[in-house]
Order: sequence, then C-alpha cells, then structure tokens
Amino acid sequence: MKTQQKNAFQCGPNRRRHTFTLALALLTICRLAHGTNSTNRDDHELLKLSLEQLMSMKVTSVSKKEEKLSGTAAAISVITADDIQRSGANNIPDAFRLAPGVDVGRVDAHTWAVGVRGLNDTFSPGLLTLIDGRSIYSPLFSSTFWMAQDVMLEDLSRIEVVRGPGSTLWGANAFNGVINIVSKPADETQGLLVNAGGGSQPAVASSVRWGDKLGDNTFYRIYGKYDQWNDFEAVNGGSANDRWWKMQGGFRLDQKPVAGNEFTLQGDVYHLEANQDMPQVSLSPPGRQTTPAVWSQTGGNILGRWTRTFSDRAELSVQAYYDGERFEVPIINETRHAIDLDIRHQFQLGARQEIVWGGGYRLNMSAFDNTEQVRMLESSQSKSVFNTFVQDQINLVPERLRLTLGSKLEHNDYTGFEVEPGARLAWTPTERQTVWASVSRAVRTPSQFEQGSRMELTMLPSSPPATPATLLVLEGNDRFNSETLIAYEIGYRVQPHARLSLDLNAFVNSYDGLRSKLNQLDPSTLPAYLTVNSTLVNGISGETYGAEIAATWQVRDTWRLSANYSWLEENLRLAPEASSGGAQTARLSAPEQQVMLRSSLNLTPRVDFDLGLRFVGGFSGSGSGLPDDTFSSKVESYFSLDARLAWRVNPNLELSLAGQNLLEEAHREFNPTFLSTVAAQVPRSVFGKVSWRF
Repeated sequence: MKTQQKNAFQCGPNRRRHTFTLALALLTICRLAHGTNSTNRDDHELLKLSLEQLMSMKVTSVSKKEEKLSGTAAAISVITADDIQRSGANNIPDAFRLAPGVDVGRVDAHTWAVGVRGLNDTFSPGLLTLIDGRSIYSPLFSSTFWMAQDVMLEDLSRIEVVRGPGSTLWGANAFNGVINIVSKPADETQGLLVNAGGGSQPAVASSVRWGDKLGDNTFYRIYGKYDQWNDFEAVNGGSANDRWWKMQGGFRLDQKPVAGNEFTLQGDVYHLEANQDMPQVSLSPPGRQTTPAVWSQTGGNILGRWTRTFSDRAELSVQAYYDGERFEVPIINETRHAIDLDIRHQFQLGARQEIVWGGGYRLNMSAFDNTEQVRMLESSQSKSVFNTFVQDQINLVPERLRLTLGSKLEHNDYTGFEVEPGARLAWTPTERQTVWASVSRAVRTPSQFEQGSRMELTMLPSSPPATPATLLVLEGNDRFNSETLIAYEIGYRVQPHARLSLDLNAFVNSYDGLRSKLNQLDPSTLPAYLTVNSTLVNGISGETYGAEIAATWQVRDTWRLSANYSWLEENLRLAPEASSGGAQTARLSAPEQQVMLRSSLNLTPRVDFDLGLRFVGGFSGSGSGLPDDTFSSKVESYFSLDARLAWRVNPNLELSLAGQNLLEEAHREFNPTFLSTVAAQVPRSVFGKVSWRF
C-alpha cells in the first residue's frame, strides 16, 4: 500500500505543475479581457523619500506598536520594498543579506541557514520570523524551513530586522533576533501584475497577481507563482542533485477603517518537491550509504485580524490563524497543525505612560511516521503554549527621555513557566540623534527533537578488522532545558546631515545551557557492533560580543550609497561533563566579520543600475548544523558581487537583468545538515525578468 501511494505521489508533479500554469494563464487572460480601470500603486522609480523620511518610518517589531525608526531603543534595520526589488533577490532569505548583523548562508539550492549575531545553523533555532504576524517557527527542530516560506516580493511593504532578543514581547525563541516580514495592504496592490523570468538560477520564476475592490472600503488581491531551481555543484565536483520546484497561491482581503474598525483576512497554500541525496544507515557494510531522494512539503495557512482604534494612542487588536503542513523525507515524515490566538491592547495611562499588554495561546499538534533510522518517542504529540505580557513606556522627559519596562510570562509543556523581562532607555537630545541602551532576558525552549527522539547517524566500519564496527546514535533528552540569554546592548543613531545617516550599536550576550552532546558507550549490542549514544544536554555557556555599523549617504537625488559592517567574537565553553565532538562548532558557525557596500543609481528616469559587494569572513565553526558532524571542515571567507540593471520601457512594462555571485564561478557558504550527504557550492548566476503592470 505504501509503495502504491509513493508511486502515485511521484508521478503527480507534472500534472500539478501543468494545472497550476494553466490557472495562472487563465487568470491573466480573464483579467485582460475584463480590463482594469483601477490605479496600480506599485512604485517603479527610486523612492523619493529623503533620509529624514526614511528615519521617520513607522516600525512595530520592537514595541508591538507603531514608533519612529529613528527613536527606537533597539538595533533595528528596515529593508524597504525598493531595497528588495533593486537588490535582485529572488527569495526571502537572500533579502535578509541587506541588513547588518544577519548571517545568511546558502547550504544548497533549496536550503538556507539564517542567524543573527551568531548561533547560526540550518534550522535557525535562535531566530523568530513572522510573516504578517504569523510565526513560521516550527517546533520539530526549533526551526524555520526557509524554502517553504514564500511571498510575492513585489507585495512586500518592508522587512523589519531586530538584532538582539525580543522575548519580552514576542516570547520564547525570539532569542537572538526577530524578523518581521510585512506585506502591503490590498489597496496598494490594485490592478494586474505579471512576472515572467528565467536564467541559470532560478531556471523559472513566474507569478501573477490581481488586485481589485469590493465597494469603497474593501480591497483584495489574489496571486499565484511557480519557481524552479537548477542543481548546484557539489564541492567535490559533479552535480549536488538538489534541484527543486515550488508552486504557491494565496489571497489577501482588507477592509479599511470604518467607524474605527479594520479587518484583514489572508491565506496561502503551497506544494514543493526537492531532490536531495540523503544518508541511509545500515547495520551491515558499508554502514552509511547515499540514496537519492525527494523531499516534499505541502502546507497552507489562513489568518484573520481585527483592529479597533479608539484614538491615536489607544487600540485593541485580535488575531487568529491556522497553519498546517505535511513534511516528507525518507527518514522522517511529519504532519503538523497549529492554531494561534493573540490579543493586544494599547492605551494611554495619564500624561506620560503608554501601556501595551495582552496574551496569547498556541496549540501545536504533530503526528510522525517513524522509520528505522529516526524515531520520535511520542508518535503523536499535542503541545500548548499560553502567555501574557505587559509593557509600560514612561516619558521621563517629554520628547527627550523614555524608559520602557516590560516582561512576558509564558508556559510551555516542556519546561513549564518562563519569565522574560526587559528594560530599554532612549534619550533623544535632538530630533536627529538617539542614544539608547537595553538589558533583557530571553529563552529558547526545547524542540520536539531535542526532548524525545532517537536517530541513527552512521555506522563506522571496524578498524582494525579485529575491532567491532561502531554505530553512532543521537538521542534526545527529556531533561533538556531551555537555553537562556542575558543581553546587554547600547546604540547611537544620528543624522549629522540631511543626506547622511549613521547607526552604531554594540552588544554583549551571556549564554547558559546551550546545546551540546554527552557521549556514552553502550556495549549491549556487542559482539555485532558497539553503540555510541550521543545525548543532547545543556552543556555550553559563555559570552559573545560585537558591534554593527550602518551608514547611508544620499549622494544625489538619483544616487544612494549604503554600507554596513558587523563584527562578532565568541567566548563559549563546554561543561566538563559535555562531549566536545564538534557540538560546539556545530551550533556556533558564524562569520566574525561581514561587510556590505551597495550603490543604487538611476542612470536615467527609466533606467536603474544597482551594485552590491559583500565580504563574509572569519568563520568561527564548521557550520555542520544539528546534529551530524560528518562535514566538519571550515567554511572559507569569500567575496560576492551582485548587479542589477532595469529598464522601464513604459509605465506598464519593465525589463531587468540581475547577476549574483559574479566574482567567482562558485563558493561554499555553509555545510549541510544530517538530512543531506552533499556539500554544495553557490554558483554564479544570471536571471532575466519581464514585469507587466496594468
């Protein structure tokens, strides 16, 4: 029966892709036939915002309420819609490279490692990412499956990147940072948009979006997209066998404020399939083999949010969403359903205090199909998290000095109650300067894998022949506790000239209970073989410290230069009882230095030319991820150059050509996880695109 299901699944992709492509074509034809008189508000010119206007942008990721970017008491960067389009990025993780302090390593054609201020691996365990308020953090590996997360990049309003913990408001797993991806409301994406492109990477990228309105105050959009990526090259030569494709569709409906009420309903569905050479462990020689496999993932979500505005500083928001997915690889399969409810209330208390408080509940339900190689101790799990939070912003000196105090109290089924307090102080001596400092406590709660699993990693052959073979096994630990962080930050944001802005910050992070492994011999399987069990424990403590600098210079109205530099040092120690075994470097792969230089130039009113040069170097670890140490070699420093040329033929048609990693044929950015046996290189690529707007 299983064989029949698998064969049926494998023979279906072509039919699904043809159906999806036909649906995109029909959508386009129907809209063209219908005609459109609505105004398309997509902006194709270099944003005319001055630096003062950019610094006055409203952000919500630091305080769960709107505040000016220039006055926030946190290390926050905003990647604007214009930044994303002009960078030539074809996916969400690549867009994160524009922010300082964010380490993005592409593992292969379909896998990324994204980290903030260290602790990076392919599952991004210390980073909380939100898409329009919906968390995309998976409890299986404390992870984010980046290839499953997608949007139409043209529909993004901005990406807010908070470097440093955000647990005081966002809760556990907002450990080293928070990334908040915010899409445009539907009234800003009216009309028809059709994108068609291809090249060496990605091979195909096509999308269609149609926006319209229902009455005077209700707007909507629907979209569909299909992407296909070619194989990368393996480090040792030949193909990495990692090509993949994905199709996705969705909608958003917005009711603009009517009598103080605003409502949003949105959702997405997707399916992807990716080739991957995966390890197979056998108790007989050769022990560990490589098997070509197909990774598939199917999912969908729907979110609703109601906001009631009482005044400029008082509102109530209620948000609920459902998120589900089916994740299938030969060694483990998972079906997950998540239901989340969040309530937030903001109000003014007296003349100098502004309170934000609320609470939430999340239910995760998972079912696993165990295999001989990977087994979850509970094949069916239902775990819940509930929380409450409060934050008080006190204007000690109106318009000049603000103190923000807050804490989150959270309960989970793994470690019980967690308290995550924080304090932030912001001094604004002038309208163009902000000095700030903060101290906060954050936690990362255990994943399902860390607390209850067993995985056979590899079988080492006997050597010399008289000794038995050795089976390496990784085991979860039901006593694995939360990782904790006390973070100290300080920063200075200034605009010394109308055309120049600077942002400087420094931090010290003190960690306790980070993940490591404890090795123990199990002779019960002798004389056939010897078993070595590696149990996950909270065995690493210590500090990381560093600094980040970002500068933007508006050379002329049509030319903008930006630069950022990030520096990171680590001083982390294993507890005496914890095995090193590569565990420390596996969790702590991060570059010591990153440099980004960008030029955005309008050659003419209709022609844009953009260049981006990056240096990533001084890696502190192997980057092999959790939990296998098969790939223990160090990733080398590299330079990368990206370029994009775009020509707006007329207001409705744009042609663009983008090149990535142009300085060398290929380079390695990160090592693979236990789910793969191939170390891949990121190739030089060229991609052409045509965009029609009506």
